[in-house]
Amino acid sequence: MPYVSGFDRDQLMCCSWDAFVDKESIARIIDAFVNHLDIGKYGVKPVAAEGRPSYDPKSLYKIYIYGSRKGIRSSRKLAESCKVNLEVKWMIGGVEPDFRTIADFRKNNIDSLKEIFYEFNRRISGAVEWGFSSVDGTKIQADNAKDNNFTKNKLDDRIKWLNGHTDEYLRILNEMDKQEETDVIS
Repeated sequence: MPYVSGFDRDQLMCCSWDAFVDKESIARIIDAFVNHLDIGKYGVKPVAAEGRPSYDPKSLYKIYIYGSRKGIRSSRKLAESCKVNLEVKWMIGGVEPDFRTIADFRKNNIDSLKEIFYEFNRRISGAVEWGFSSVDGTKIQADNAKDNNFTKNKLDDRIKWLNGHTDEYLRILNEMDKQEETDVIS
């Protein structure tokens, strides 16, 4: 019985990183959102001038927003996704910050991170267009559950829920980092 064969791992490939990320991927939305942000207005803390060049704060914001959407709740797991996840590698240009860099950025910029999460939630909910449509004399069978219909009040409630989710996500990240730190020490 024949099997579906995969690719030859020793084969040389010439292709764009863009080809590895689906056109409908959340990574593309996050990338476009963060790239168009003026992060200076969010109060990003400056880094030391001496030593190794720092990572672009936009890359670190992308990592956190992506992690929130994908349920990644640990700085170590976020760092791992920078190494193995093609969407993340594409978003941040292939850089691989370690877990401590990711955690320290969050600790030093917690307020700006929250504001950017809130802005992301507002922009995503703003992508819904409000309008009126009518059909003259045509009967159309409904194909939408009541849970999938959104009014302005429902969207406002959803934004509040997302903002609460953001606060919970950041709290869990702090707890996981503390727990992992004690696990490494002991």
